[in-house]
Amino acid sequence: MAELPQTKRSLVARKHCAPAEWEVAVFPLPTISDPTDMMVRVHAGAVMKGDCQRIGGSNLVSVGDAVYGLNITRPIFSGPDPGFCSEYAIVQERMMLPKPAQMSFEEAASLAGYTVTAYQCIKQGLALAGEENLEGKTVYIPGALSGGGSSAIQVAKNVFGAAKVISTVSTPKFGLVEQYLPGLVDQLVDYTTTEIGDVVPKGSVDFMVNTQISTLSSGIPLLRPKTGVIASIASIPPSSVFKEMVGPGVVPFWICWLLDLTQLWYKWKLRGTNIQHQFVSGDSEKREDNEKTAEFIATGKVKGVFRVTNLSGVVRIKE
Repeated sequence: MAELPQTKRSLVARKHCAPAEWEVAVFPLPTISDPTDMMVRVHAGAVMKGDCQRIGGSNLVSVGDAVYGLNITRPIFSGPDPGFCSEYAIVQERMMLPKPAQMSFEEAASLAGYTVTAYQCIKQGLALAGEENLEGKTVYIPGALSGGGSSAIQVAKNVFGAAKVISTVSTPKFGLVEQYLPGLVDQLVDYTTTEIGDVVPKGSVDFMVNTQISTLSSGIPLLRPKTGVIASIASIPPSSVFKEMVGPGVVPFWICWLLDLTQLWYKWKLRGTNIQHQFVSGDSEKREDNEKTAEFIATGKVKGVFRVTNLSGVVRIKE
């Protein structure tokens, strides 16, 4: 094993701020403190929308005593972990999976976070309806080229067998959808020029993956009023889910009260229907789901939609 450096460069936010204020800083090299820790040399880390969900494509350089499933010679990729946008990072073994040989580090970095979220979102939505797949069903997934949208479209079609996928995109990106998602979107709507309700009949959609807060209200009328399902990655969560996301001892009671009060607004929006709505927060701690999505990625059922820059070129990330 090559001798490791004493320091590393990392992309950091020194305070809660927009990407325009991120910067590259130098820190001491991290050390392994837990038997299941692994140190990786990071080849690629993906910066995504929202809370900047993270994923890393890496090579192992050091492992703790209890690591048994991976070795230093194997390229890997992983779920989110602190310090992901660094030259070196410490991660837990349970978060890592072998990288498919035919896939670049950059594509692996772009995929796993959103793919596991898309898989869990659709799976949980189907569970609400007592279904196991989307065969024969029409699915509405707004934001075709967003991280969440592009992943959900591929998972809906290639994994769960959706019969028809409807999506949206802006005018400049209209021609890119077939390039990045060939044959997967059956009806594409330019949301900057056309209202989705003008071209998609009311009550014609079986399942919606809501990827943006702004698309929920316009999507509800499209769903079948007696059997429709909305699985959302862009809704306000109930307090029980929010506690799981940030930790039970962190959330003040008044925040919980407000979150649960907001759920009444969703019920009001769905009044007079049997449409079921559930917020899903992707959980990369679930090893079984990670392994399942790794299969989708390795077999080409899900491919990345991304741009690449090096750590020094953070101006592109800030944009």
